[in-house]
Amino acid sequence: MVWARTKLIIFDNLYEPGEKDILFNYSGPHPIKFYNKIRASMHDIFGVPIGRVQEMNYTWEKHKTMEKFNIRWRLTKEMDVYTYLRYDVILVGSSENEEGPVSVRLKPRIVTEYPQDTLIQQSILYEMARRFWHNMYYAKQRKEWIEQGKDMAAEFENMLKEYAEELMHHADVKV
Repeated sequence: MVWARTKLIIFDNLYEPGEKDILFNYSGPHPIKFYNKIRASMHDIFGVPIGRVQEMNYTWEKHKTMEKFNIRWRLTKEMDVYTYLRYDVILVGSSENEEGPVSVRLKPRIVTEYPQDTLIQQSILYEMARRFWHNMYYAKQRKEWIEQGKDMAAEFENMLKEYAEELMHHADVKV
């Protein structure tokens, strides 16, 4: 990430405009277990240190046999000095007698930041050279990172599906 007071930011979704987010819904036993599973998988799937995962929102309400929760994480994976992948993960659910629904939304984005602090960086010649370099060389690299980001998002989605099947299977075995 670029540390600058003024910067040009290019913010893109990893997926086409009609498919901005990945949404996963589950209803069944032990929905609360998704919290720990998601938290543990962030490092494994996205390969980011724990310091790059921020818990932006954490709400957990407990009433007798009912629990409601709403958690939002943001993780950033630096690709180079200008570009990083940003994933927002939102977990919303409830549990009554260890059964209930869960919704997980993954918002995958790629962000490129160019500093614009100095007079040189703000000049028209610098901007022309930056645009030329970006379009001729850097755009190809960003496309490769977009594909890597899509692969990680798909792996995260597959992990959620497999974990849901595991929870359902364990509930069937106990009955």
